[in-house]
Parts: sequence; C-alpha cells; structure tokens
Amino acid sequence: MTLTERLREKISRAFYNHGLLCASYPIPIILFTGFCILACCYPLLKLPLPGTGPVEFTTPVKDYSPPPVDSDRKQGEPTEQPEWD
Repeated sequence: MTLTERLREKISRAFYNHGLLCASYPIPIILFTGFCILACCYPLLKLPLPGTGPVEFTTPVKDYSPPPVDSDRKQGEPTEQPEWD
C-alpha cells in the first residue's frame, strides 16, 4: 500500500467518522453550528446586552473660563428669536 493510498484511507475514515457523529447527534451539532455562526457574526450584529451601555468620556480642559457676555446686546433681540408667526 503506497503513501497516497494510506493517506486517502485515513482521510476517508475521518470523514466517515465525522458523518456518523453528525448523524448520531443532530440537535447538539445544529446548536453548536448556530452558536459558532452567531459568535463569528456578533460584531456585525451590534446586539445590545445588559450592562453594555454607552460610555461617556470627558476630557478636562485646563484654564477654561466662560466667554464674556456682550453687554451691548440685549437678550431676546429679533435676530435671536425664532420666527414662529
């Protein structure tokens, strides 16, 4: 028996045993396959899970002072009011 024939026999035996396993336990194999597909596609699905809410990052700004208030402008000028009429 040559090396090619032995390799072909081992590969054939492996596929046959795998087929027997899948035929013997169809429900666990289907569930395992579905879990693997879900795990591979999870980053694409963006499924929200409990406790994975958005995270808010704040960056402190040093030496911040609010902008000066213009005293010559009156609050509520017509240019600042929305035109609802």
